Amino acid sequence: MTISDNGVPSLSSVTRVVVTVADVNDEQPRFLDLQYRVRVPRLPASDLHLGVYRVVAYDRDVGRNAEIEYSIVGGNNRGKRGVEHRFRIDSRTGMIYAEEQLERNGQYDLQV
Repeated sequence: MTISDNGVPSLSSVTRVVVTVADVNDEQPRFLDLQYRVRVPRLPASDLHLGVYRVVAYDRDVGRNAEIEYSIVGGNNRGKRGVEHRFRIDSRTGMIYAEEQLERNGQYDLQV
């Protein structure tokens, strides 16, 4: 790399710049398990702030490329009100919370 000034005569200097690519985003995040099956007791409305389950994923990249953000992207509730209204997930920790009381013997499928 060369720099120069606008003086008369023009003076310049040369330096070497080495660029090293530390990591490329070439690894996809993976969950520890392919599928999670969770049984929870029916929680009273006062306990809805408690976590239902925490999913865990990892990414073999490094730095910012290894940061993981969790979200619920779909699912079903056997034809009833959608899971996006019944559950929320902490985007940083992967902890899933019930947003309302769950039905007795209900089954909820979430895609995270």
